[in-house]
Order: sequence, then C-alpha cells, then structure tokens
Amino acid sequence: MDLLTFAEAAAKAGVSEATIRRRVRDGALPEVKFGNRPRVRLPDLQRVFPGTPGLGLNLTPQECRVIGFANQKGGVGKSSCASNLAAILAEDCPVLAIDCDPQGNLTQAFGVNPDVLKMTTYNVLVQRVPIDEAILKPIPQLENLHLIGANLELAAADPQLTGAVQRESRLLKAIEPVKSRFPFIIIDCPPALSILTLNALSASTEIIIPVEVGVFSLRGVSKLMETIREIREITPLLERVRPLANKSDNTNLAKDTRAELEAAFGTELFYTGIRQRNPIREAQAAGLPVSLYRPRDDGTLDFRALADEIRGAVPHGENVAKALSKKETS
Repeated sequence: MDLLTFAEAAAKAGVSEATIRRRVRDGALPEVKFGNRPRVRLPDLQRVFPGTPGLGLNLTPQECRVIGFANQKGGVGKSSCASNLAAILAEDCPVLAIDCDPQGNLTQAFGVNPDVLKMTTYNVLVQRVPIDEAILKPIPQLENLHLIGANLELAAADPQLTGAVQRESRLLKAIEPVKSRFPFIIIDCPPALSILTLNALSASTEIIIPVEVGVFSLRGVSKLMETIREIREITPLLERVRPLANKSDNTNLAKDTRAELEAAFGTELFYTGIRQRNPIREAQAAGLPVSLYRPRDDGTLDFRALADEIRGAVPHGENVAKALSKKETS
C-alpha cells in the first residue's frame, strides 16, 4: 500500500502541507504511524481530494459547483455562511464568491469597502463587462479566494433589467468563461425574489437555504417549500436544494425547530449545524472569515464540518459526528 509523508501528500494533491495536517487533525484524512514519521495512504488522499490531476485517478475534469445562498427572510445569516464557507473551501482550491446583494454584506465580510469598488456585479449584469475585469482578491492570506463585490449601485439593476432580453440568465452566461477555473462559485442572494435573485438562482447548481433555528415554525417550513418550488421552476441547472440550520443553540426551541426541518426535508437537511457564536459576528465586523479570526473556535469547526459535508470527502456525517462529540465532552 502506498504511504506518503505529509510533504509528499501535499505535493501530489497540489495543496500546502498545512492543509494536509489540518485534514489529519479534523479526522478527514487518517494518519498512519510508520516509524518516527506519520504518513497517509494514497487511497485516502485520493478520496479527500477527488479529481486532482497529480493523484493519477484518470477522472474527468471536476465540474464547477455553483452554490447559491438564498432565503426570502433577511437576517438569517446568508452572507455570514456564504463568506465563511467560501474561505474554508479556498484553503484547498480556487473559489469565486459573487455578491448579488446591493447591501454588499458579502463584500464587507471579506474586508472590502463596497464604496471604493470600480467594477462590481452591477457592471457584469447590466453593462455586460467581462467577468474577469470585476474579479479581485480580497484577502492576502487566502490566495485562492476571489471576489466580485457589490454596492448600492446594484440596486439600480432590477429596474434597468426589467425589459431586457433573457434578463434572468445574465449571470449564468457571465460566469461561463471562468467556470473551468473554479471548482466552487459561491453566490450571496438578496432577501427577495428580485431579478438579482433570479439571476443568482438560475446560475446555481445547488442552493443552500440558511434557516435561523429557534425562530423557525411550521408556517416557515410551508413558506420555504413554496420558495423551493418557485426556485425549481426558474433554475434549469439545479441539482439540490438544502436547508442549513444556522445560529443554533442547545435550547429546547432550537431542538424542536430542527426536528421540524428534519421532518420536512429528511436527509436534505445538512447534518452540520452552525452554532450561534460571538466570534463569527466579531469576525464579520472585522472583515475576516472566522477561520482566520479564530482558527480554533467552535464556529470555525462548524464551517469546516459543513465544507467537508459539501465536498463529500467522508461518509455523510462521520466527521461531523466526531466534531460534535468532541464539543460535547469539552
């Protein structure tokens, strides 16, 4: 059986040695004791980093996964979840984050001042500027993270696109030239079914609906299902719609509302839940993902578990269960 040192594994997978060590610590990549130097098995490396050319898997090129974060209700944490997930995914591969909300919350979450941007989502959608002209790198520590920001100018897009031909597919067409460069594109939607939202949803292959656990209700489940039906009618590329329990805690109300979500969505509900953590809010105010602001915080662990669940790097819920058991005993 092929055994690789961490340095050899990093070289084969095309990631940093620190990423390999982090995957070992998180339990996604099993460590093998071999003399005085820990090693990893090649099959395990292939499982955690599928589709990597250096691993000799003879796989077809990995298609770009376009993940939209949507919810008609505001204040549920769409931008926070989108920014933190994008940052975690960007540790291992190129990621493009697109802000489709005129409030620019995703843009600000990466420490970018929306008011100084010369090119934004507005220019891409309304003026049809080539998407590469609007892409920037917001965080020096995350070389793989790319952003198309937004500001209040984007609010003018809806009325300006009202009479446009194929107005709901402009973003879909705009991202086509860069999809081969990004395994993941993360889109943050505004809290309304506007033309901006329809553009984001029409471009998405997957949709994540953050739900604030503790204030959810059966009426909320019904309304969410209506939204999903509407989304499926306008999203030809859509493969999955999955709710994500956000801002969760240990109260009975939170447990009851999660049970409602499980009853309504079954296995489509993410096993991972994002707990309500002050460092997540503090990181957003500081213009940093929580993984950089507080690398060891439980909020960071939650987003790492979510990223692993999205990647499908381990059997469903396995690493999440490990993380949760550690949290419960700590």
